[in-house]
Amino acid sequence: MLAAKMQRAILMAIFLFASLSLATPEEPTPPPGTESDGLKSLDTKPSGSGSGAGGGKDSANTASDSKRIFDFKLTPDMKTADLDNASSALSKLIAFIVRGAGKASAYVSIVQQRKSAPEIKLEIRDDSIFIPGGNAANAQHGFRRTDVNPAIDKTTTLTGITTWYQTIRLDSKAPLVLTHGYLLASIEVPSGEHIFDIMAGSDFDAMNTDHKPSDNSQTIRVRDFKSKTLHSLPLKYDQNYNFAITVDWTSNMLTIYSSIGTDPLKMAGGPMPNDAKAMSPEFKQKGEYHIQLIKFPLVDPKVPVEKRGDTPHFGLQEPIKQEHVFFSNVFVTSGKEIEQPKFSATKSKKPKACRRK
Repeated sequence: MLAAKMQRAILMAIFLFASLSLATPEEPTPPPGTESDGLKSLDTKPSGSGSGAGGGKDSANTASDSKRIFDFKLTPDMKTADLDNASSALSKLIAFIVRGAGKASAYVSIVQQRKSAPEIKLEIRDDSIFIPGGNAANAQHGFRRTDVNPAIDKTTTLTGITTWYQTIRLDSKAPLVLTHGYLLASIEVPSGEHIFDIMAGSDFDAMNTDHKPSDNSQTIRVRDFKSKTLHSLPLKYDQNYNFAITVDWTSNMLTIYSSIGTDPLKMAGGPMPNDAKAMSPEFKQKGEYHIQLIKFPLVDPKVPVEKRGDTPHFGLQEPIKQEHVFFSNVFVTSGKEIEQPKFSATKSKKPKACRRK
């Protein structure tokens, strides 16, 4: 228990290092008020029905019932090279990209599909070590990470009732190592904590020197401010996971919708109260939305117990063969009604269960 509390306290402080991002000449400096990294959104169109954030029944929904207030729309002419061009339409959708020392296009790419929505691919490599502020002393050697932070309007997306949509796809050609934990999406506040996040793989345990996978390692799960799992699905490769998380910024409630493949979104949980700290005055309209691939380390037995919870800086990482994740359908709506995107799926092999490693 003590180790878990210590780990959480350290993480809250350490995630703040992302706020000290040093823009390269190839990227715009993050706009004022932007704490850290970069994101993108995708190409979907409203269809017929949605579910209200306050109840479990489906209700008729038109385009006017739920208004998109942020849309990371990937267009057919967008390409990976645009990520290195600060004046491109693609780059203007991004506040910042957290990555290793290479160009943005070395870690992030745009994948145009013939019969489905374009995707953005986030990759981690052995050199995916973020150096906040360009200060080598702060290098996050414990993590391997690539984050994309969208240029959201915080005055509209972090107030009232807003819903955050993202489709996530794992690739059997780039399997995750499920003894590690992987952070895939979050709204991060200045303390480094998350209004909500989406996690896969193992939970970090500072006493797990045997590097055993946690019982939930083969799941993808939505968690609240205190990292409590609110909704969990079995983890499989080569299929789309569609998530929509409604945040009521006034009553501090979370509602979760999910589906797989091309199925419509259905309520999976809520409304559920979030931790009271999530609505602290110092966090008001100061969150960042991340799509990301952050690989947590394994415990290094040589590191003192009191430092193991500092996962950005301490821990073990094996050489990476190939690890990436795809995102699509990334946008934000306002209002109680959710939007039902017209989901499309890539033509691929039959989904495969993620084996425990």
